[in-house]
Amino acid sequence: MMLYIGIFAVIVVACVFISLMMMKKQKETAKKYEGESGIGLAPGVKDELLSDEFSELRKQLNGAPIDAFTQCAYIATVGDKVASAAATAAKTVAWAAVGVKARYNERDNASYLVLSNNELHYVFFDEGEVRDHLVFDHETLLDARTAQITNSEKVTRMGSVMGLKPKKMHLDVNGNGLDIIYYGTVQRMPHGIISPGSGMFETQARLQLMGRLFLDRLYKKYPQLQG
Repeated sequence: MMLYIGIFAVIVVACVFISLMMMKKQKETAKKYEGESGIGLAPGVKDELLSDEFSELRKQLNGAPIDAFTQCAYIATVGDKVASAAATAAKTVAWAAVGVKARYNERDNASYLVLSNNELHYVFFDEGEVRDHLVFDHETLLDARTAQITNSEKVTRMGSVMGLKPKKMHLDVNGNGLDIIYYGTVQRMPHGIISPGSGMFETQARLQLMGRLFLDRLYKKYPQLQG
């Protein structure tokens, strides 16, 4: 009996030790990308990510520059009228109905906002495939404003990124309202969640940096959205 207790105690100690070491490594990795020094590294990190895990975003921009990108919630309120207006006023590249799967199984999908010069692109991935791509122009963004996130949105649209202090902007597209919830970090890749492994903490820190870069660039161009 004492032998089993001893083995159990050793296992517990080993697990605690490993957990503490992982936490220490995570903090050390995150520190490398903090503050202004992290923002200074961000453009280079962005280019690396766009050449690798996020190459599909670069393809969607079709040669247009990418200043920054971050993760957002899927757009769930766009009906036929708004989609039609977006096609006219915001240069819609493509639009398809998001449907039930995206509404209730967000974890199989990923949505991003991409800042390109004075335009803002919304790109929605379903199982790694692009389903929607909207582009909002400079005039639309100049009139954009902050908005309050409702309790229902917290439940139905942000299940996988709770606690990340989401932001919300309201756009007027040809007289039709459109809300976009976005985050100051990235947690998902177009093809799915971050895979656990030796480079997991480095990947997490680099993706968090992308969110910070996006907010920095967006608010410099459209300061009325900061709040």
